[in-house]
Amino acid sequence: MNSGMSTSHSSVIVPAALRPEGSPLAQVKHIIAIGSGKGGVGKSTTAVNLAVALQKLGAKVGLMDADIYGPSLPKLMGLHEAPIEAPSGKIAPPVIHGIKCMSMGLLGGDTPIVWRGPMASKAVSQFLSEVEWGELDYLIVDLPPGTGDIQLTLAQSIRLSAAIVVMTPQALATEIARRGLKMFQQVRVPVLGLVENMSEYLCPECGHKSHLFSRGGGDSVAKELDLPILQRFPLDPLLLEDGDAGVPVNISRPESSSAKLFLELAQNMAAELSTLVSGGRNTRPVVVSTEPNEANKMLKVSWNDGRQSVVAYKELRYLCPCAVCVDENTGHRKIRREDVKPDVHPARIQTIGNYALGIHWSDGHSTGLYAFDYLRKILVPEAPSATL
Repeated sequence: MNSGMSTSHSSVIVPAALRPEGSPLAQVKHIIAIGSGKGGVGKSTTAVNLAVALQKLGAKVGLMDADIYGPSLPKLMGLHEAPIEAPSGKIAPPVIHGIKCMSMGLLGGDTPIVWRGPMASKAVSQFLSEVEWGELDYLIVDLPPGTGDIQLTLAQSIRLSAAIVVMTPQALATEIARRGLKMFQQVRVPVLGLVENMSEYLCPECGHKSHLFSRGGGDSVAKELDLPILQRFPLDPLLLEDGDAGVPVNISRPESSSAKLFLELAQNMAAELSTLVSGGRNTRPVVVSTEPNEANKMLKVSWNDGRQSVVAYKELRYLCPCAVCVDENTGHRKIRREDVKPDVHPARIQTIGNYALGIHWSDGHSTGLYAFDYLRKILVPEAPSATL
């Protein structure tokens, strides 16, 4: 895959990703996570200015600050308005520069958040389910740095369309960026590409270019993981001043080179996302829907590549991959087929992010997560004449 990106795509609106009907985010076409392995690489600045660039190009955009401990969205957007209750009873996010915004920084003032991980994860879940985001082309989610609870909660709670990883060129940032990328791969969130910040410094007086960090970090990661570099940004002191002033660059200096680079980033992101959604990338199978059939005691699973599979409830229960049913050391199955009740059936089925199904069985068992790769192996392809 090329690390150079074309900006010939004038539209930033791409076909909607598959998202379950009835979901609180059903009207959000794409949820894009902006992550980084470490702090201080310009991730939040990238998220905010990307959101504004997408809005400038005609998209309906929301911006969610998932960094519960260090929220920066209010400062970078110059937003001081607190959310209010909507007529529906949900939270109505404040709007600035045409973008719906939500952040813990809009709720707690200057009081520091001293919470354990589960509390922060719960707050992120509430931002997703209790905020009235409405109809959006893109919900940009600014993640905290690292690969902790909040990242995992987000990946498990919703079906993320894709992620972008922000890094700087130096060797340490390169190694940490790899970890962040591998985290997204483990939870099967497609990575659209990399953004390399602080690639160089351009002297405003003489125009001389100098590299503050070692060069080639972004290129080495992009080549190793077969990802494009969506954009490179030089160190722009005025961009830092824009952030301190709370005015994104496409608002404060729309004709500047930094503003144009963010518009290009928005176009490059949309082009890569369109390729992903249309199947132009080699993507791993994702479960689109499940259809239990009580009469035949079978489960039918539909995949994003058009394939359909079926399996008997009893067999699926027997093949549960959890530690209660399988010895973690030997791989031998602890449960016997004859121990599975003949009338066992799924009491509830839930999709876990992009990578698994969680099944609560009628016999009370609920600890097994059926990864999509595992399901693909154990489910039998449905015959063309099969009817359920």
